[in-house]
Amino acid sequence: MLEEKDIEAIGKILGSWAALASHFIGECFDYSRPFIEVNSDCWDPQVRFVSTQLYIDCHLTSESVLILINAIKEWDADLICRSVIEGTIKYVYMLTGRNEEKLIKAREYWCILPSFSSIKRSERLKRFFEVVSNPESSEWRAYRELILNDVEVESIRKGYTRVERQEMEERWSFAGITKQLSQSEDPVLRETTILAHGYGMSSHLLHKDGVGVSIVRDRMGRELEHEEAIKLAHAARIVSDICFFSELRLRYLLKIHGENTNFLNELRGKYSLLFEQTRNALKSFNKSEYETELP
Repeated sequence: MLEEKDIEAIGKILGSWAALASHFIGECFDYSRPFIEVNSDCWDPQVRFVSTQLYIDCHLTSESVLILINAIKEWDADLICRSVIEGTIKYVYMLTGRNEEKLIKAREYWCILPSFSSIKRSERLKRFFEVVSNPESSEWRAYRELILNDVEVESIRKGYTRVERQEMEERWSFAGITKQLSQSEDPVLRETTILAHGYGMSSHLLHKDGVGVSIVRDRMGRELEHEEAIKLAHAARIVSDICFFSELRLRYLLKIHGENTNFLNELRGKYSLLFEQTRNALKSFNKSEYETELP
């Protein structure tokens, strides 16, 4: 178990990483502003609007991840990082394909899929009101307004069979999107399939199942040197991911506008200290965890 002095030392390192990463993603966001705030001939206004909302939301959540890293809360940061991963993958997916495909995806994401979700939400609330003792109470008014009548449900379902609805939901799932991107001609998109493992592992943490709780328990039972190395490596991986996904979103935004992406190489060079330190933390963990001296 780490002692207070050890935690303090780790806190200084994580605080430095979080600050540097915050500046890195901040510069990415500042660079993106001229491209997300103004309509252009590069994309349909609806595609710009919808994708921009997702772009901004991913950035804001990324900031929250770094706040948790600064507070030495890498497990909680990992949970929120999962959201950034999924949001970024959806953003990139929305911006791939022909202009007509982008528009269809934007409408599916912003209008159609939420309407399907509203039916499921309505059904859950109906079951809730079947068991609650005071369904007419004013405290449940906000819930009652979310219940759809038969006409509203039929209007949403009109034009889509159950199979078509399921197909669309599966296509927009994390597994569905990464499967499609793995078949892309773009090597960067093909490599997104490696995210599936980390995304799946964070699912255990999110749902507090036996696997997730045992992972945390295992960390607490490590020897001091190993616990420190894995704690730093865990945080390093999250910080690296947040920077990578911020860069990935900006890269595809610039691609839409036909802009040069050399800026990203220059920016990475500017923050080379951060990326060198996080790489070294991961190397140190691998060395302490897996490498043994040969006889």
